[in-house]
Amino acid sequence: MLGGLGVADLLLLFWVFFRVGLLAFGGSTGVLPELERQIVDEHGWLTHEGFLDSFALGQLTPGPALLMVMFAGYGVAGTPGAIVSLVAIFLPSTLMASLVTASWEQLRQQAWLATCQRALAAFAFGLVAAGTYSILRLAVTDMVSGAIAGGAIVVLWFWRPHPALVILAGGVVAALAGTLGG
Repeated sequence: MLGGLGVADLLLLFWVFFRVGLLAFGGSTGVLPELERQIVDEHGWLTHEGFLDSFALGQLTPGPALLMVMFAGYGVAGTPGAIVSLVAIFLPSTLMASLVTASWEQLRQQAWLATCQRALAAFAFGLVAAGTYSILRLAVTDMVSGAIAGGAIVVLWFWRPHPALVILAGGVVAALAGTLGG
């Protein structure tokens, strides 16, 4: 035991988020379905609403959106759980980037690299599409949330403001709709 915390809990957090971090091509959206499956369905560390809230907060905070894993880690094992979760999710990409950087000059001369990059781009696109579907499935629950999501897509597509502004505006619209409608 570590101050009342089970080391097994910390190891489980590390293992789950390390494995998810291995799939993190395309950024946080690409791993959302697997994160949801692990955090909500497999381990019950967050509810679907809590997962959606952690995603929204991860989008609003400065830095990488995968900071959202800290909410699940904190819920399981407090501050040590949040730190373990954060380290575990970023460790695979950090290690891979370090290895590639060390031999980049040799690697970039290889003919197979362009093929690999094209394949990974297609893979990342699929993961991002699945992640987008995963969040939409959780977030769009009625006509109001559907209209807010549709409006957000239009605003982002045509005007390209910072996503945090769109998230905040969506929250204000939802609050006003709830106040006016109920």
